[in-house]
Amino acid sequence: MCRVLAFSAVLVAASVANAQIAINPDFGGCYAIRDLGQVPGVPFNYGGITFLYDDPDVLLIGGHANNADAAIYAIRVTRDVDGIINGFDGTAQVYASAPGIDGGLAYGPGNVLFYSTYPSHTVGQIKPGSTAPDKTTAMDSVATLSLGSLQFVPPGFPGAGRFKIASYSTAEWADVSFSPDGTGTFNLGNSANSLVVLADAVGLVGPEGIVYVQPGNPGITKHSVLISEYGRGMVSCYEVDPLGDPIVSTRRPLLTGLYGAEGGTRDPRTGHFMFSTFGAGSSVILVTGFNINCRPNLNGDCYTDDTDFSLFAIMYNILDCADPAMPAGCPADFNDDGLVDDSDFVTFVAAYDRLICQ
Repeated sequence: MCRVLAFSAVLVAASVANAQIAINPDFGGCYAIRDLGQVPGVPFNYGGITFLYDDPDVLLIGGHANNADAAIYAIRVTRDVDGIINGFDGTAQVYASAPGIDGGLAYGPGNVLFYSTYPSHTVGQIKPGSTAPDKTTAMDSVATLSLGSLQFVPPGFPGAGRFKIASYSTAEWADVSFSPDGTGTFNLGNSANSLVVLADAVGLVGPEGIVYVQPGNPGITKHSVLISEYGRGMVSCYEVDPLGDPIVSTRRPLLTGLYGAEGGTRDPRTGHFMFSTFGAGSSVILVTGFNINCRPNLNGDCYTDDTDFSLFAIMYNILDCADPAMPAGCPADFNDDGLVDDSDFVTFVAAYDRLICQ
């Protein structure tokens, strides 16, 4: 596989090189990096990651990614006194086989676990309780080889519930329809509803993990998506359009200095961003500073403070989100009812009293 060969020159040094990860200062000073290291019992190379649907302390991660004997492994995480993940408990166990798993691993409707494959260019589906794929669908007619990642748009985001896939080879991002097939899994559409190419003047980005982040996170004032860009050695942030697709012109690198940026997820307890890396130095890296819900942090720094109150007051006085004078996106409409009113004020006051976004 050309991807692995191209990466071979840096495999041995990967764990050292990842110590050079840098956070773009344009996102402010709230974020910090914790290298959680290797996951005991999970063979290199690492693939997609997510958390078990009914246990926020069990991490699922692809092992021996891109190979026929690849599998999804489960391991319990440990946390410090502040509830931040600081390691792993015991040795990971095989959760289910997932031949060819790459950077995409996410739960869909009915808690069916979806994963992307490389180089076979398919989407696998695993029903709750299964230990092997229940269904595999070729995606050749939707996006050009080969499938690197997938994700469902979370509730509260534009395009909520829609299904996205991304080709590693051609950086094509596609919106794909799906429908129940009557057996507990899903039929996938054979064409793209929308198609975006993740590229700029430098070239293709090689997308892998996909993680959505909401306004109120530091440096993020609009609904956005983080994409692990294996081809660039970084994680970048894109604003999203009404379908939940990335707006290429808004791309901003968040993390640089990476080797093998792979799967991505968020800690369901804290909202912090986690991603895996691919190679002999495979590891799991945690980026703290993200929050689950701090939309009153209107200017996207670390705090909900007087600066945010000034912004809120302007929108509160306008009231109607449809008013042309309202700032784009009506960011102070925290309950999304089309008005910036007393209900939103109550939400703002609670965040203001906490000060620090959590």
